[in-house]
Amino acid sequence: MKTVTLFFCATALLVLSATGEPPAKRAKPELDIRIIFDNTSARRNFLRSWGFSALIDFRGKRVLFDAGSDPILLLEHLKKMRIDPKTIDHAVISHQHGDHLRGVYWVFEKNPAMKVHFLDRFPDEAFRRAKGVKMKPHRVKGPFEVVPGIFSTGVVEGLPPEQSLVIETSKGMVMLVGCSHPGVVKLVETAQRQRQKKTVRLLMGGFHMHRQGPEKIGATIAQLQDLNVQSVVPSHCSGALAVDLFKTAYGKQAISAGAGRRIQLIDGQLKVSVAETDKQEN
Repeated sequence: MKTVTLFFCATALLVLSATGEPPAKRAKPELDIRIIFDNTSARRNFLRSWGFSALIDFRGKRVLFDAGSDPILLLEHLKKMRIDPKTIDHAVISHQHGDHLRGVYWVFEKNPAMKVHFLDRFPDEAFRRAKGVKMKPHRVKGPFEVVPGIFSTGVVEGLPPEQSLVIETSKGMVMLVGCSHPGVVKLVETAQRQRQKKTVRLLMGGFHMHRQGPEKIGATIAQLQDLNVQSVVPSHCSGALAVDLFKTAYGKQAISAGAGRRIQLIDGQLKVSVAETDKQEN
């Protein structure tokens, strides 16, 4: 016992002598977002598939935003990230398309206590499927607070309509968008008007530019910059051309997406990494 005590004391002295101060505590993230599902991959052991899903950890609550197109792959990626579906408090589905909706039923079966939020105007089939797994989704119309500090925009008109998520951080809003069918600029303007805030520290998700040319994409990028969108993570339906143009316009503030990507807000700065997994990569 004396030997063990002496060892720890010696280790502490070595740390103090090397730095002159006790080792600094690792800062706790204010916000932690992991991309679970995307049509690109940030890690070799994560598969690519069309769709989008991201997991948000904020102030002790866990929110799933969208649920991808392949339920088995979604659950596999959650498992690889060591995320138990039973720890998810809420699931917010941006719009009715299957590449954002399909996986939520499977996650709910793993966690029937999870609260699920569908737009009121989802097709009847979405609600019939929910009834089949004994899910009673909250039918979203107007804006509401999902958990403290995380807000839904409610219905934003488009083809189809969508809801986006807004997270109010110490450095401004962080926005997650599903597919931006109403237009990504419209979604940002809606959030700024609702929350009465201007700075968008981070905008991530599908920007729906995969069929647009460089002139239209460039004009949208300029509008987002004018709206004080500081950093972007274009993913899913944004398209390769848009990703390249965002990187040109935003430089290091254009962050690569992909399943397995992790973005944290720590001491006011964005830390970009890949999520820890249950297996080491080769």
